[in-house]
Amino acid sequence: MQRRPFDYARDIECVVAMQHRSVEINFPGESFYEPAFRDSLKRLRQDEIIWVYEDEGQVVGWIWLDLGQGRRRIHVRHLQVIEERWGQGIGRRILEEAIVFCREIERTEMTLNVTKSNARAMALYQSLGFQKVNDWGERQFMRLAVQEAVRKG
Repeated sequence: MQRRPFDYARDIECVVAMQHRSVEINFPGESFYEPAFRDSLKRLRQDEIIWVYEDEGQVVGWIWLDLGQGRRRIHVRHLQVIEERWGQGIGRRILEEAIVFCREIERTEMTLNVTKSNARAMALYQSLGFQKVNDWGERQFMRLAVQEAVRKG
């Protein structure tokens, strides 16, 4: 599996398809407003990074990191793996690489929001050491102390 920077023209359709499916699964009955999603990907800020992961030329996952959360935090805006490849450790590898990156640029914590009904994601985040900080009903905000994660891994 190879990581590369997101290329809007090359990757947008695949990323949109993954996001559309994610909304269907995590927010049944809610609409996915595709134009706003496309626009946010087209207008990335300088403090945002998107990595795309390919396996044998096929996009299998992606992660969107927001570094604009102060000098100590990186927030995971999105992490997705194509449904056909769930359960193969791709999400774990993507997140582990993001944790290493967080450490390399001397950030001390990583945060994310997760839909509590997404048991697979919840299990992944908890297994890597993320802790619940806030509970917002269907979703919760989680935090990982990066230095603690380094000692465990």
